Amino acid sequence: MRDMQPQTRAKLFGPEYITRELEITGRVLNPLKLGCAELRTLQQQRIEGLTILCGSGKVKERVASYQGVLLRDLLDLAEVELTEHDTPNHTYVVASGSDGYFVLFSWHELFNSPLGDGVLVIIEKNDAPLNGDEGEIGLVSAGDQRPGPRHMRYLKRIEVCELPADRAPGQTM
Repeated sequence: MRDMQPQTRAKLFGPEYITRELEITGRVLNPLKLGCAELRTLQQQRIEGLTILCGSGKVKERVASYQGVLLRDLLDLAEVELTEHDTPNHTYVVASGSDGYFVLFSWHELFNSPLGDGVLVIIEKNDAPLNGDEGEIGLVSAGDQRPGPRHMRYLKRIEVCELPADRAPGQTM
């Protein structure tokens, strides 16, 4: 992979972006709305010693620890609707923040690869709640070689989507 140029999109910070509730919606049987208090009651995972690299390879931050809930555990709680044997092949997850930033994961990344072991909905950083510049709820994909592009603050929504089989790449219309 070639180094990507640093992003030029303006970063949005401020109290108006702080998220206090996470919504899990889309192709789920049990849509959820969870605040930080509810997230703290769920099984917690901890990631230690993570260097956040942006897409260009530049070191953005070195983090001693993150704590939160595995994204796939939250998706299991919401009961992702998988109706056919090959539905996972065209199911994807969109994580979006109140600042307009969003990232994508395939179902297989989260449930069928080691990467899923490090995709956390985070509520703590360095043994303290996330600060105002990050919101109260965020997301990190610690297994990415360059975690920066899928590191999110102000996480607001997780949406499970399905690409219709007849719209899959390579299919004729």
